[in-house]
Amino acid sequence: GDPFVFGRGGEEVLELREALGVEARVVPGVSACLAAPLAAGVPVTHRGAAHQLVVSTGYAKDGSSPELPPYDDARTVVLLMAVGRLRNIVEDCVGHRGFPTDCPALVVEQAATPRQRTVLGDLSDVADLVEAHEIKAPATVVFGAAVRALHGGAAHGLLDLPEPTGYSPVIDVRRPDVGRP
Repeated sequence: GDPFVFGRGGEEVLELREALGVEARVVPGVSACLAAPLAAGVPVTHRGAAHQLVVSTGYAKDGSSPELPPYDDARTVVLLMAVGRLRNIVEDCVGHRGFPTDCPALVVEQAATPRQRTVLGDLSDVADLVEAHEIKAPATVVFGAAVRALHGGAAHGLLDLPEPTGYSPVIDVRRPDVGRP
């Protein structure tokens, strides 16, 4: 991942510089906010579904729910470090931010690893699905129409996606019900 997106990368660089007089080198990574949705077959932007992306941590400074913007049907919301607070976040989004209960939602656990599991639903049931399937951190949460862009009519629940091979950066986004070459 990217240690500068909701990580301590900047703090660690400053500590090395100020306390030890050492200049650090940083190897850029791809943030889970982009990689995890892709590993689950979700383009965070998609023509006709989403032209905006909001990325947030799952916790506000005081430990409460993050202050997300009001619902916009052309926006994808990606939440990092949020699976443990998912029910509270959903309640806030529906109760105070104008999100409809049928807003598509997806949670991907351990993205792009052989242990990846992905739950698909909407805001009416995603928290229940996460609990029923015992989805735990590390997990990335995605809300918005882009969730359904490549998953069409897939049923709510645990998705049966091809297992990442671990040998290639290629993510297989083919639906399991479509024939393979």
